[in-house]
Amino acid sequence: MSESPDNFGHWKGTRTFVVDSMAEESRTVTSFYLRPEDGGAVPAYKPGQFLSFQLDVPGHDKPVVRSYTLSDSPSGLENGKLYRLSIKREPAPKDQPDLPPGAASNYFHDHVTVGSTLSVIAPAGDFFLHEDRDGPVVLMSGGVGLTPMISMLNHIVDQGAERPVWFLHGVQNGSEHAFRDHVRQLAETMENVRAHMVYAEPGPGDVLGRDYDAEGFITTQMLESLLPGPDCDFYLCGPPPFMKALYNALLGWGVQESRIFYEFFGPATVLKDAPAPTPVAADSVGGVEVVFQKSGVTVAWDGLQESLLVLAEAHGVEADSACRSGVCQTCACRLVEGEVEYTNEDAFLPDDESEILICSSVPKGKVILDL
Repeated sequence: MSESPDNFGHWKGTRTFVVDSMAEESRTVTSFYLRPEDGGAVPAYKPGQFLSFQLDVPGHDKPVVRSYTLSDSPSGLENGKLYRLSIKREPAPKDQPDLPPGAASNYFHDHVTVGSTLSVIAPAGDFFLHEDRDGPVVLMSGGVGLTPMISMLNHIVDQGAERPVWFLHGVQNGSEHAFRDHVRQLAETMENVRAHMVYAEPGPGDVLGRDYDAEGFITTQMLESLLPGPDCDFYLCGPPPFMKALYNALLGWGVQESRIFYEFFGPATVLKDAPAPTPVAADSVGGVEVVFQKSGVTVAWDGLQESLLVLAEAHGVEADSACRSGVCQTCACRLVEGEVEYTNEDAFLPDDESEILICSSVPKGKVILDL
């Protein structure tokens, strides 16, 4: 369904955008600049939020829905008349080379060109820069997780904010390092901006002090040497190993959990160092039952969890989900029996009415899920 925007550019459903231009940011990352086909207003967004897309990917019998973070300040592109996405081509997993590469990211790289049209869902997301707070800001990213950090950094600079900003980024090497020169320039020209780049395995052409500042990974010792202390606001985005290491390192350093904001590519249970709860046996369940059919696990719904996804994760049931990082509908699963209600009125529901989004639904009675 496509709907026209209102006078401020906001819209429901999908809206058609045209690829206005493209730019290669690294060997693996390309930026796509989008302009609304109808020529109407482009609504602002909070730095760190994302756009969602309905993509007609060859070989898929229904649209593939994916989300990508907006990678510039809301006012940065022709005074907010364009959107920019910076998308990494995702290969097959290194440990599972027989699996297919990322369907959506490779579609963008292989099929989307200047002039292509895309069905776009309006900006959204709960990970964004909190401008009502003051004090130092630390933006930490791994790989393509730097895209929301670039948006936040550019916004702080555009607004003329004087709060100190540290931009810490870890990446494999210079060939995969997007926006290096841009960040370096800001750090050299803005008194309140500092940057520290860390390469896991520098390439033969990478120069220490010019391209990167340290080899290996971002560590607690590195943070202690660079930052004024743990009393900063920390924003994290990256793959699971990066996120888990830094999240727990920050807690160990004494950073208050309320000062750590993150966009996570995976279930939140992976993030914290805590033992997984023991699954509840079927015969010990009382009250409303939730049956994870494929896993052979039946648990009680006591209303303490915010969603069926959280319940599944808490009881060791594997459930696909990248919803927290903005990849909508990845948690969709078949509802075998029962009825649910949605806690998020803006949830983008699957076209298949037999499927539900477990990230934003709770049971109305006994339910059986195909998980």
